[in-house]
Amino acid sequence: MSAPTATVRAQMLDRDDRRCAACALTVDLEAQHRQATGMGGRRERPALVELLTLCTVCNQRCEADAAFQRRALLFGWKVRRWIADPGMVPVRYSLEGWFRLTTDGRRLPVTRAQAEQMMREAYGPAYAEGGVL
Repeated sequence: MSAPTATVRAQMLDRDDRRCAACALTVDLEAQHRQATGMGGRRERPALVELLTLCTVCNQRCEADAAFQRRALLFGWKVRRWIADPGMVPVRYSLEGWFRLTTDGRRLPVTRAQAEQMMREAYGPAYAEGGVL
């Protein structure tokens, strides 16, 4: 998978207040690819809406810990690969609540109810009462 450009990575860090979205740590930060692209990745560099700031520990847990992976899906830190537009899946930041990420590098606050509605619209029947199945 291609790494983000230095410019996109800097925009991601700024958008995310230079802290891990999951635990709010401000050191050892990495660019988490919200959406898996499969073995071998893809040649295009990821867009800003496809990336999220996570610390090394949370990023590794997103990939290796089944319980944490489920939490990552529920909070938008990860997005199922079949979702056409990752920007349709809101993100929950541990200190600030729910946001919709935009392609131009902003994050727009949404209520919990709005976030749940966005999840239902993105995942359809796969999303049920607080869970992405």
